[in-house]
Amino acid sequence: MDDPTIFDGAKLRVQIKQSREGTDPVVDERDFPGLEARLEDSTSSGARSGIYRTPTISHRAGAAALGDSALFLDWHGDGRGYQRHDYTASRPFDP
Repeated sequence: MDDPTIFDGAKLRVQIKQSREGTDPVVDERDFPGLEARLEDSTSSGARSGIYRTPTISHRAGAAALGDSALFLDWHGDGRGYQRHDYTASRPFDP
């Protein structure tokens, strides 16, 4: 069952960055919409699966690449629009 009273929108942004001293520059990023329906999907008893798989993103980043993600949620009826929630997805690695 889809409950449209929870979110007006939801998406995941995945970024590939080059690890450097200071701010890590983004070398590639992609937004994955369609998260809203997965978050709102539940059984008639209210159980939610919590499963969401993104398509892949790839970029030849070279040495010391890292991945980050941000979850953008627009809660239904709050009038604040999308709010960003950042998540560090990986530590830098050398290929």
